[in-house]
Amino acid sequence: MSQEVNKVSKTMVLAVVASSLGFFVDLYDIIIVSVVRQASLLSLGVPESELLAKGIWLLNIQMIGMLTGGFLWGILGDKKGRLTVLFGSILMYSLATFACAYAPSYDVYLLLRFVAGVGLAGELGAAITLTTELLPQKYRGIGPAIIASFGMLGAIFGSVIGGRYSWEFTYQLGGIMGLVLLFLRLGLFESGFYERLQETKVEKGNFLMLVKNKKLFKKYISVILMGFPGWFVNGVVMTFTPEIAKAMGMTTIPKVSTVFMVFFIGFTFGDFSCGIVSQWLQSRKKAIQLYLGSFALLLALYFLVGKTSEMWYYGLFLFMGISAGYTIVLLTLAAEQTGTNLRATATTSSLNLLRASVIPQTIAFTFFNNYVGAYHAAIIVGILSVGIAAWAYTNLEETFHNNLDFVEQ
Repeated sequence: MSQEVNKVSKTMVLAVVASSLGFFVDLYDIIIVSVVRQASLLSLGVPESELLAKGIWLLNIQMIGMLTGGFLWGILGDKKGRLTVLFGSILMYSLATFACAYAPSYDVYLLLRFVAGVGLAGELGAAITLTTELLPQKYRGIGPAIIASFGMLGAIFGSVIGGRYSWEFTYQLGGIMGLVLLFLRLGLFESGFYERLQETKVEKGNFLMLVKNKKLFKKYISVILMGFPGWFVNGVVMTFTPEIAKAMGMTTIPKVSTVFMVFFIGFTFGDFSCGIVSQWLQSRKKAIQLYLGSFALLLALYFLVGKTSEMWYYGLFLFMGISAGYTIVLLTLAAEQTGTNLRATATTSSLNLLRASVIPQTIAFTFFNNYVGAYHAAIIVGILSVGIAAWAYTNLEETFHNNLDFVEQ
């Protein structure tokens, strides 16, 4: 009996470690596009006057790929297993990221970031699904917190590498890290919930079941909308720091790589601490409410005094990163509220629809920028994103004590 317990314990630890390393590489690959945006586009012959417009499209095409991959990998995760996604997705985004270093033109660059986006979509959703199913209830919030906090180090690492080395090397390193990690995952096991599901005739991975069930669909959409604020800061304010800081009247423009680094240092602590807080409070919703409220206050402070100095600018992003750390608890909630036959579909697709929220937000930012300038455009979109998230919060249900061994009919 003790040997069985030890075996299960090792399986859990291996799943958390492998998922943590996977999310490290995943986030590295996601954020380096923003960090090396200007250098890579200039190297490919994009005129300086078109850096903003083509930079937005570069970011959005990756997000469109992630949106596509969110449905693809989510459905495969329920139909073919969580491990299928963990292996297939990392192979795809590693090869595409490595190839970006050799892109001969802007159009090829766009295509490669789309393919990379499809691959990047599968990593975290499958990892959260697998670990929540493997871990006992009293540790269910801690596992994803470890995965997310370690993964955030990948974003910090990407900020440092992208800020110090060439954009080509930044992409090469991302591809190589992913391929190395692929071999480290060979010892992973499938979750018991999914293996038992395989013995039944229950329909698996049918996205339409999420849409047709009004109660389930409302919760599913609310998880997505709750993620708007974090991706507003990441995809709009941080990525376009040069344009926004200039419009704010700052004489010394903060470095994009440094902004990303300090934000994700905060995010690392925020993800881990929010997971612990949710376990301590025995409530996912209360933890999310606490962190979202803090985020709204810090965002308001950023627009009021962020332009005072570089120190204030960087400091506010550090604390906004901490408060945006409710995202991992939100994904844990998404997994806990959905049956085993749709869990990977719901978790992975909601994560990537959440990430894809940067598309309408950058479109809105571009629209308002044409009329009121970058600074005021960012304020308008920021207010909208926080307001949408606050409304979505009211639709969420508590899932802390949910038994995950159930299916959706």
